[in-house]
Amino acid sequence: MKKDDNIRPRVPALGRRELLRAGAGVAMTSLLNVPKAAAEEAAARPAGVLAETGTGWKNNANRASGNGPMDDTTRLLVKYTSSFSESNLTEPALESLGYTMVDSIASLLAGFESEPARICARIARTTRSDLKSTVLGYGITTTPDLAAFANGCMLRHTDYNDFGPGGHPSDIISGVLAVAEALHSTGTQTLAAITLGYEIIGALAFASPGDGVGDGGWDGPYESLATALAVGKLMGLNEDQLANALSLALVPHMPMIVSHIGALSHWKGCHSSESIRCAIFAAQLAKEGMTGPSMPFEARNGLFDHMGKFKEIHLPTAGADGRMIIQKISYKRFPAEASGQSFIEFAPSIRAWTKVDDIDSIVAELPFDGWQEIADPPKWDPRNRETADHSLPYIISRSLIDGDIYLDSFTEEKFMDPAARRLMDKITVRPNMDYTYLGRARITVRNKSGAEFVKETSVHVETPMTHDEVISKFKRACAFRSVSDGQRDRALTAWSNLRAVKDIAEPMRDLANFGRPLPL
Repeated sequence: MKKDDNIRPRVPALGRRELLRAGAGVAMTSLLNVPKAAAEEAAARPAGVLAETGTGWKNNANRASGNGPMDDTTRLLVKYTSSFSESNLTEPALESLGYTMVDSIASLLAGFESEPARICARIARTTRSDLKSTVLGYGITTTPDLAAFANGCMLRHTDYNDFGPGGHPSDIISGVLAVAEALHSTGTQTLAAITLGYEIIGALAFASPGDGVGDGGWDGPYESLATALAVGKLMGLNEDQLANALSLALVPHMPMIVSHIGALSHWKGCHSSESIRCAIFAAQLAKEGMTGPSMPFEARNGLFDHMGKFKEIHLPTAGADGRMIIQKISYKRFPAEASGQSFIEFAPSIRAWTKVDDIDSIVAELPFDGWQEIADPPKWDPRNRETADHSLPYIISRSLIDGDIYLDSFTEEKFMDPAARRLMDKITVRPNMDYTYLGRARITVRNKSGAEFVKETSVHVETPMTHDEVISKFKRACAFRSVSDGQRDRALTAWSNLRAVKDIAEPMRDLANFGRPLPL
C-alpha cells in the first residue's frame, strides 16, 4: 500500500453544545500552543498516515475507464492466469484430474433431490439466456451462473467432495463446467481452467495468515477469486478485464463462516455455490466493461486489512516434487464433515471389540478448529441433515450402530433415533491442542466392565483413498440415485478422460436427466 494512499482516519466531530462549552478561550489557547498541539496530533495519528494530503499523485495505470493501478497481488494472479495454458497439464496432473472429476460427479449425484437442490432447480428454471447451461438431473437449461449455483449446491450438499488447501477446491468445478458448456469449450480447455483455479486457491490458502478456510471469521473467499479467473480465462478476458473480474468477485462477496456454526441450515451446502455464481457474474460484468476497485487486496480496508498480513504468494505452487494442487487434494470415503472421517473409520474396530450396548463412555479428541465446528453444543441435538453430517457425536453413534455412514444415514428417522441419542449422551469431545492436521484424531472407548479401547489415527495421510475406491464411490452413488448402468458407464468413461471430449456440452447433457426425481 502506498503511503500517500492513506488519509487521516475519521474522528468524532464535536457537537454544537460542546463547541459552545469550549468557548473562545480554548480556541485562543490552541493558537498560542501550536507546537504542542501539533506534537499531540502527530502522536495520536496512526503510523504511516499522513498529516495532510495534496497534489502530486498521478494515475499512470492506463486502465479502462480510468481505473486505478492494480495492487501487486492482483497483478501476480492476473499474470499467472494470463500465462496459464493447456501445456501446464502434465500427465500426472491429468491423471489426478480424471479421478477428481469422477469424485466430483459422484458427489453431485449424492446431493441430487435434496431439498436445497430442488429449491435451486426451481429458481434456475425461471431464467433463460442465449448462453445455455444445464442443471444436471432436472433437464433444465438456464444461465451459466444459475446452473453453476444449482449444480454446485448438489455437489456440496452431502459434504462428500474433495478437501485440501482452502477447504473444498472442487466447489469451483460447477462454475467452470457451466461456463465451459455455454461456450462449447473442449475437455482439455475445461481441465486447464479447473487446474488453474485449484492452483490459485492453493496459493492463497498457503499464504493466508490462518488455515486458509476460516481466517478471521471469513469462509475462505478464495473459491470466488479462483472461479472468476478460471472462467475469465475460458471467456478470453484480457488482463485488465481479469483484474476487474477478480475484484468484482471479491469485494462485494466476503462469505462468513457462521454458515458452519451451531445448528446448521440449508446454506451450509449452498454458501460456496453462491460465491461461484457471483464469480461468473463478475466475469461477465468485466467482459462488458465494468470496473472494480483496483486494489482489492492491499489498499486500505482491502482483504489483507480484514484477514491479516499474508505471506508471500507463490505461483505456480509446485515445489521440488513438481506436484500441483490438483495432485495434493484428498477424497472422502464418507458423506460427512472432513474432521469426522477418522472417527467413522474407527467404527469397525470398536464394533469388533465390544457391543454397542456395552459402551459406557466415549471420549473423542480432534484439532481445535474441528472441535469448534462439529462438536459445539447444538451438535448434540441435530434436527436436519445439515447439522447431522456436521455433528461428531451423531456421526460416531450412527457409524457404531450401523457399521457405516452413507447418504441414507441422515434421514430424520435416523438422526432422531432414540438408540443413537442415548449413545450420543455418552460422548464427550475435547480439542487436542497438539493436533494441527485435519483428520488427526483419537478415540477412547470404555465399556461397562471398565476395559478401554484407545486408537489414534491421521486418516488421509496414512490411508488416502485409492483410485479404485474413487470409482467404487462413483458407482455406489449411481446405484443410490437410480442411474442406469448404461448412463453410469458412459459418464465414467467421459468424466475420467475429458481430454478426449471435443465439446464439454456433450457429457453435461448426457447427465441432463437421470434417476427418478419427483416433480419440482
